Amino acid sequence: MRRLGVLLCALIAACNQAAAGDPLPVGPATTAAPTTTMAPPTTIPPTTATPTTTTAAPVAQTTTTEPPAREFFVFMPSGLDSGLEQAVPDLDGVESFTVLRTGTLHITETRTADGATVDRPPDGFVIPVQARVVDSLDASEVVLGATSALVRRLRAGDEITFEGDITLTVGAVVPDHEVGSSEVIVGAPERFVDANIRSRAALITYAGEADDLEAAVRALLAPDAVVRIGELGGGTSRPGGFVRSQAAIKLQFGEFAYRPSGGGQVIIDPAWVEEHIVTVDIPLLGLTRCHKDFAALLTEVMQSLVDDGLAEVIDPADFAGCWNPRFIAGSTRLSRHAFGVAADINFGNPTDDGPGSPVHPELLARMEAAGIRSGHLWTNPDPGHFEWFGPDG
Repeated sequence: MRRLGVLLCALIAACNQAAAGDPLPVGPATTAAPTTTMAPPTTIPPTTATPTTTTAAPVAQTTTTEPPAREFFVFMPSGLDSGLEQAVPDLDGVESFTVLRTGTLHITETRTADGATVDRPPDGFVIPVQARVVDSLDASEVVLGATSALVRRLRAGDEITFEGDITLTVGAVVPDHEVGSSEVIVGAPERFVDANIRSRAALITYAGEADDLEAAVRALLAPDAVVRIGELGGGTSRPGGFVRSQAAIKLQFGEFAYRPSGGGQVIIDPAWVEEHIVTVDIPLLGLTRCHKDFAALLTEVMQSLVDDGLAEVIDPADFAGCWNPRFIAGSTRLSRHAFGVAADINFGNPTDDGPGSPVHPELLARMEAAGIRSGHLWTNPDPGHFEWFGPDG
């Protein structure tokens, strides 16, 4: 299970997911080494001694060792280039290349180990979950991240039935950093024919520097290919370059059932909509529908701009809305807009930092302070897209 965790620790934004961008995962937090308290030195009284001649020991021969292999994450938002799997293992310093495959699975029922129903969506609806496929996983089991297990109130030994009447036993609940952005991990991908399983990322173990690996990989791709390479556990130095996992979004704002309605749109369980989605008049933005908690955050930010005489920061004509029950374009991954926790502000305006720009410093700073992050620094930049991240980012 430890090796499985290493292979699954990827995008944390592996690839988590926003309306039109895909960030790099956040590395796991590091724990400082314990402080060692040394005993005070012993005081040795002075002595009178006959000087002695010492002969220096011979200098030990130094040996050259190979640098240890490190793990790197390779991400291509439009899909992993099919030639990489054959070419990368032959690069100098590369020890392994593991493709990560992801898709959307649909839950039709969950049960405890003794058969009691935990959750069953209304007739005609399913619960979407982000899944990662690992061939080495027992085909009868599913692995959950800790947050995903909390959302669906399950533990090891319980059961999940997926669309297609596929019932799997929860084999383990593991720390979130071991599943990256996924909610569930499954094996035997051939069973999930409607999951739109795709390969957009890979893990490489490599004995060398990140810059050298990136140069070697880029040389194998078309000049205009979009690719990100980073070391696992290293986090990201790009502010706003990551998002919360879908499991974390569900824990904060509630999980819903849906049914696809065509054209990239979905119909969400009306009971969830009734409970969570509100229509509000937000200063500078006007009437909009959002998740009630996200609407409160937006109202606070916009009102602060008005109060401080900074209304010009917002271009009301280029507010493109908040709640929109849909997939991310070209995929079956849910947009954050489907949860009502993303807003497109100053959308499509020039990124010149001026009034009405989606990257105006005052707008970015106030949104960040409210726990809302911008997509302008993502691998696929999405200026003007803002989504909830939380206050602890």
